[in-house]
Amino acid sequence: MRIADPEFRLSIQQQKIGDKQKLMPMVKEALLHKVWLYNKLNGNWYTPEEFQAKYEKTELNNYQINSLLDNMVLRDPKGGNTAYHKAIEQKIEQLHKEINELRSKGEAFLNKVIDYYQRKR
Repeated sequence: MRIADPEFRLSIQQQKIGDKQKLMPMVKEALLHKVWLYNKLNGNWYTPEEFQAKYEKTELNNYQINSLLDNMVLRDPKGGNTAYHKAIEQKIEQLHKEINELRSKGEAFLNKVIDYYQRKR
């Protein structure tokens, strides 16, 4: 977990080793509702079991635990698939636009070259 602002300093309380058990109700809730955990900050998805395994074995300070509590939400992974397909379609559209712009510039340049050398004859 990264702190965005390098000038930001953690307080003594935030630096203390945190209680990872504060994260476990999210895991239980996710299991109960058959959903996954989604980190809004970095876009990572975790099954309840993955999240538990990852953070059970990781030493976290109070700041990191609070950040996880603030940024983790329970979501149906089907929504992630829908978002993934939508992102692909948007990227394809963007690439088509960029390709068309590049093609237009290239054709304009080619026509300029042809015109230049035809006039030099």
